[in-house]
Amino acid sequence: MIKEIFTRWPLIRQILHGGDGTGPEAMSERTRTLRPRHHDAHVTRSVCPYCAVGCGQLVYHKNGKLVSIEGDPESPISRGRLCPKGSDSFELLTHPRRETKVKYRRPYSTTWQDLDLETAMDMIAERVWDTRERTFE
Repeated sequence: MIKEIFTRWPLIRQILHGGDGTGPEAMSERTRTLRPRHHDAHVTRSVCPYCAVGCGQLVYHKNGKLVSIEGDPESPISRGRLCPKGSDSFELLTHPRRETKVKYRRPYSTTWQDLDLETAMDMIAERVWDTRERTFE
């Protein structure tokens, strides 16, 4: 009983088993059960949204929520590294004060109106398709 209590202490385990205090002998029960925040999350490959370099990102998501964004080590461009802006992509998507409305000013109007993102994207898609049709005629 007393031996079990003493062997729970990392220092005692280090003395008994040797080691430099950075291996299993230094772990507590809590640290043995720790998992990374993206444990059991799905991963999707993506590209950083900021500049035109095209750095690869790994986007981790679980239960419909964004968990983490990291550099993609298999990206031939960034090799797992991200600049400060790319590293902050997670904050860009999850910040509580993130703008979720699009400001739109109709032609010849003097006021701005709020549009939801879906409506704005539909308007852009319509204009892109209209332009393509006029180009290829």
